[in-house]
Amino acid sequence: MAYNPNILKEALQARRLTTAQLSQKLGIDPTELNRELRRTPEPKQGFLKVLAHELVLPPFVFYMKHLPALEEAIPDFRSTTPEIEAKSRQTIEAIKLADGIQQWIARLQASPASNLPKFTASTDKDIDRFALKAREYFAITLKEQQEAKDSRAFYLIIRRKIEEKGIIVLQDSWPREDGSGFCLADSKHPLIVINTQQQTRGRRLFTLIHELAHVLMGKTGISDPFVRKNAIERRCNRFAGSFLVPQSYASILLGSVTRDPDVSDVRWAAGKLKISQEATVLRLEQIDLYKSGSYVKWTAQVHDANPDYSEKGGGGKKPPAQEKVKLAKYGFTFAKLFKHFLDDGRISEINLYRASGLKPKYQRSYFDYVESLSPSELQDLELEDG
Repeated sequence: MAYNPNILKEALQARRLTTAQLSQKLGIDPTELNRELRRTPEPKQGFLKVLAHELVLPPFVFYMKHLPALEEAIPDFRSTTPEIEAKSRQTIEAIKLADGIQQWIARLQASPASNLPKFTASTDKDIDRFALKAREYFAITLKEQQEAKDSRAFYLIIRRKIEEKGIIVLQDSWPREDGSGFCLADSKHPLIVINTQQQTRGRRLFTLIHELAHVLMGKTGISDPFVRKNAIERRCNRFAGSFLVPQSYASILLGSVTRDPDVSDVRWAAGKLKISQEATVLRLEQIDLYKSGSYVKWTAQVHDANPDYSEKGGGGKKPPAQEKVKLAKYGFTFAKLFKHFLDDGRISEINLYRASGLKPKYQRSYFDYVESLSPSELQDLELEDG
C-alpha cells in the first residue's frame, strides 16, 4: 500500500494542530519538518514513527486511505463553548487508555452501573438539594467526613464508594495545562480519570466530584473545576461544593469561622472539611460563612503559589509496594472486574496488559491485595502515585 500524504493533514485537523505547532512539539524547525515530509518517494520510516508517536497513532496509519475515527477526541469543557481542542501527547494517551478500558468492560459484559441519579437540576437551590440526595445515594456520611484523618483518607473513602456503584475511577498523569480530570460518560459503564500531576488529594477530591457531576449529566469531556466559562461547568462546580459540604453540615464540621478569612483561616477550614483550600473558600462564600469577595481575595493572595498544587512525590522515601501503586492508579472496581474476567477465562493476562498497561507480573498480586483489604485496613490505607 502506498504512502498517503493526506493522512497527516487529516490527523492534524483531528488533533486541532497546525504544522507549526507540530514542529514545535517535535522540537524541529518548520523548514526541516516540511523537507522531511516532501522526501520522495516518501518520508523515512523512522520519521513517520516519530510523527505517529507524537500524534498517538499507529505508524501504519500513513498508508491507509482515510484516518480512522479517534475515540479519544473529547470535548474540553474549559471553553466557553465546549469543543475538541489540541492536547498534549500524554493527555491523548490517558484518554486513549481510559477509552480502551471502558470498551473492554463493555465487551466483556460487566454488570452495568444502574439507577445512578440523573443530574437535571439547574438552579443553585435545586442543585444543592440534588447534591445532598446524591451524597446519600453514595452513602457518604457526616461521621466519615468528621473522622477521616485528612483529605487523603476522605478522598479514598469517597472514591471507593463511587466505584461501588459501578463508576470506574482511574488516576493518570498528564500536563496540568490540559485539565484536572475527565470523564467518559456512558449509561452502563461510566469512567472517571483524575490527573495526579501536582494536585493534592484535596484538589483531586473536588475534581472527582466535579467529574461525577459530568457522569450524572451524561456529559463526556475534560475539565478543570476552577475554570468555569460555561453553564455546565458552573453547575458541576456547584454540585461538587454542595456534595462535599452540604450547608447543613458546614457548621457541624467547622464550628465558628472568621467571616473575613486570611490564608491561614482558609487552610484551617480546609483541614477540617478535608477538601482543597480553593474549594473551601469558594463553598464557604457560597453559603455566606465567608463574606462576599473572599474567593477573589484568596486567589489573589495565593496567585503565585496555589497550595492545592503543592503535592509532590515521595522523594527519598522507600518505594511503595506495587500493589498499592496499582490500586492508586486503577482503583477498586477495576480489580474486582478483571479478576473475575481472568478467573472466567474471558480475558488473558496479555490482553489485559494490552488493554490497560497493567503488566502480567503485577495483575494477581494487585487483585489479591484489593480482595484481602478489611474495613479496618481501609480506614488507614495510604496510597501513593507510581
